[in-house]
Amino acid sequence: MFLIRVLVAAAPVLALLGGILWLRWRAFRAAALAWLIAVTGATALFGAGPVLLASASAKGLSLALLVMLIVWAAVFLYSLADDLGAVKVIARKIMSSTGDPLLLALLLAWTFSGFMQGIAGFGVPVAVVAPLMVLAGFSPVRAIAAAMIGHSWAITFGSMGSSFFTIGLVMGLDGAGLGPPLALMFFLPILLTGLSVAHIAAGWSGVRRAAPLVLVAAAAMDALMWLLNVLGAAPVSSMLPGLLGTLILWGAGRTSLYKAPAAPNHDLRSDRLSFRWAFLPYALLTVFSITAQVPAVKAHASGLRFALAYPAQTTAQGFAVSASAAYAPIQLVGHPAPLLLLSALVTFLVYSRRDLWKPGAAGRAWQATVRQTTGTTVAVSLMVMMALVIADSGMAAVLAQAAETLGRRLYLLAAPFIGLLGAFVTGSNTNSNVMFGPLQLYASRALALSTVLVAAAQTLGGSIGSGVAPDKALIGVSVVGQGIGEGEVMRHALPYGLLCVLVIGLQVLVVGILGVR
Repeated sequence: MFLIRVLVAAAPVLALLGGILWLRWRAFRAAALAWLIAVTGATALFGAGPVLLASASAKGLSLALLVMLIVWAAVFLYSLADDLGAVKVIARKIMSSTGDPLLLALLLAWTFSGFMQGIAGFGVPVAVVAPLMVLAGFSPVRAIAAAMIGHSWAITFGSMGSSFFTIGLVMGLDGAGLGPPLALMFFLPILLTGLSVAHIAAGWSGVRRAAPLVLVAAAAMDALMWLLNVLGAAPVSSMLPGLLGTLILWGAGRTSLYKAPAAPNHDLRSDRLSFRWAFLPYALLTVFSITAQVPAVKAHASGLRFALAYPAQTTAQGFAVSASAAYAPIQLVGHPAPLLLLSALVTFLVYSRRDLWKPGAAGRAWQATVRQTTGTTVAVSLMVMMALVIADSGMAAVLAQAAETLGRRLYLLAAPFIGLLGAFVTGSNTNSNVMFGPLQLYASRALALSTVLVAAAQTLGGSIGSGVAPDKALIGVSVVGQGIGEGEVMRHALPYGLLCVLVIGLQVLVVGILGVR
């Protein structure tokens, strides 16, 4: 009977994976089937009544709203900056900084792509960086693969922290408790993705030449990521480290080790925007994000939030779900979405005053946001509903009992690969955290493991997995073209991702053995 319960509990996730992998359905279609299977299994075998199922699904929508508000606002601000020409100006500034191919690859595919992931996500780094690398002389396959693995370190805290907030909510962890230790564990992923880009660009000789610089830059980027999380500024914990890394590499290009004249490809003086005005939206976002974490500001704004209350529920088999007085609260001050929109508003006011605004830019940005996020919105909503049904009906607890057979050490090693699997299949670390977060939570309890450590393992693996997922290869191929296929790109990028996640698993195992909680 226990085996049957495990199979029924796993059926929604298996249906989601099968629909996307083998039937090649769109994510929202597979997620709809998975939710229906979860509801059916919870009713038939786990004693979940209609009120509990409705409550769990509604909680899923509440969580999806909190996450998607971040995504909508982040994509809108990026689309607005792109329409105004700011993104092109920033990219051209980097392209003109050095003529050293190795340093340029690191600048574009590792640090600048991380900055881009911090502000937008959704494959934008690959779409922006891969064509620039081809323009700089790299082959299309190497350009796309480098952009894929290069930006993957930034995905958890990217898109203004949407994946980070998701894993915290799904696993019941406070951002202040999860953020700093998670940031410290990102040192190895940051370092390994930088070395991977160097290897893609110039082989082992490139790794040897770049290693000292990558090590210094990775340490500085990770230190800033940790500091920002200590300060409560998780939403900019990919954007600012990516910018810092770009500045460090830019400075290295002025030294004798990496100095080489840049090939003239564009006169920056002909741009409508100067670099400082192009960077204004993100400078504003940084200031607003940090200001929102000032204790006095947080204290005065603590009551300005929206959240729904959900009552306690119990299945017919006695599995209990605690009541929630304010589930997935949306803070008016502190939530990334209002800060993103405020940055867009101030950018409009400043640009209009300086005659830099393009009429209709906001409307075009909104249309681009709707086109880019509609499918994702539906898919995320259905996946979160499925995940909450699995969690609140007791299905996740059964899966966790099955996971106990792996043992504590083997599970720690495997946990990042679970995150990678979910992100690789769905193309999203957020989706992976939603899909496997409840399993990781109950497994950590069943095996007496640190929930923070297991949550970190899940989203660390998901971050890398999302970067090398097939949808990123498809985006790269579509913008670069030149007769290459995504299979060729995947064969080039995936081994780097698997190696990174293996090292992450070993890191998680060591931390777990040492008993760091």
